[in-house]
Amino acid sequence: MSTVVYVALVAPAAATGYRAEFPDLPGCTAEGADLAQLLVNARQTLLSRLEAIEGAGEAWPSATPIERIVAPTGAMPIPIDVAVDDPPIRVNISMGERLVQRLDAAAEAKGMTRSGFIAQAVRASIGDEARGPGDFEAMGRRLQDELASLGRRINESIGPDSAFTRRMNELDGVVADSVRKAADTVSAAMARRRDGTRPPTGPADEGSSSRQ
Repeated sequence: MSTVVYVALVAPAAATGYRAEFPDLPGCTAEGADLAQLLVNARQTLLSRLEAIEGAGEAWPSATPIERIVAPTGAMPIPIDVAVDDPPIRVNISMGERLVQRLDAAAEAKGMTRSGFIAQAVRASIGDEARGPGDFEAMGRRLQDELASLGRRINESIGPDSAFTRRMNELDGVVADSVRKAADTVSAAMARRRDGTRPPTGPADEGSSSRQ
């Protein structure tokens, strides 16, 4: 087993809570009500996409390092890792036409692709044993616990109750108050001009009047 890591761009989503997209895998997205659930779903979605690519006999796209990911405003890059047998590589093999036909028929009967069937046959012939359901369930529980812990830490850092979010809300309030005051000043000036009135005179104006 080995581990591969792809970067997901995570951003708040009004309808579902949070949404993740993988720049290296167009169309590969995941959603979750909170960050912990999003990370669990993102890992499952990533694994499913990689399995589909491998099943189609294609090589996985290269994973862009997180430091080279340019995140749009409001999104945060988060590395998502999954455990896999081995990253697939493309190989050229030669078989007789009838053997290929029998291979395709057997793969179709099992709901597998040609590449997947060949890989399974090779594993069986060299003595690799598949993991049992209990192993996968235990691994899934461990991964979910890890992701839930990571999600809580991220939520504490940038979530709605975090110090960062509170500070941003305070800044938004200050900016909104300044804009409101500026708008009130402009509105008052326009009203005086419309009514033909002048703003109150200052001490300098009173001195000029008395001299006249």
